[in-house]
Amino acid sequence: MIKEEPVYKTKRNHWSKLLLALLIAPALVLAVGCASTQSAETQIDDATIGTAVKAKITADPELNPFEIDVDVDEGMVRLSGVVESASDRTEAERLARNTDGVRGVRNDLTVGDKTAGETVTDAVITTKVEAKLAADTEVSAANVDVDTSQGVVTLSGTVKTDTARAEAEKLARGTDGVKRVRNLLKVRSE
Repeated sequence: MIKEEPVYKTKRNHWSKLLLALLIAPALVLAVGCASTQSAETQIDDATIGTAVKAKITADPELNPFEIDVDVDEGMVRLSGVVESASDRTEAERLARNTDGVRGVRNDLTVGDKTAGETVTDAVITTKVEAKLAADTEVSAANVDVDTSQGVVTLSGTVKTDTARAEAEKLARGTDGVKRVRNLLKVRSE
């Protein structure tokens, strides 16, 4: 016989978990914000620009927003991922360039087909690299963006030291499935 929990306990557990999540979320935001090498204003501006570019890409019926990654650092937009055609690549760049606040666009989109297996593998690689970076005390993972396309990992963003830049690349290279690492990390001292 299966023992059922009373409804009031289930609802109480739900509300307890929700309250806990609401209390922890601001602390996580503050922790990430404090770990950043960018000012709060720059982070907000970059987030606003990134959201605007993603919205434009999502609204375009010809583009697949799930295949295009948008990263912004001090108004510089980097597009990465795989698109179906050269015209899709050009259109994504045009949309990014025509967004308020954008200082420039680096178009790292590649043209070609990505099979479901490659997408899953790339996502797994990205997750593994991100986990390694988050666990490392030398690297401030909050400012490092990891993108993977066909086994090639691209690291972008900012770190505090040359040692952290080298460590991030070493961790990425040592991850199963990584064919190559493009280290675009910038060193920004406080």
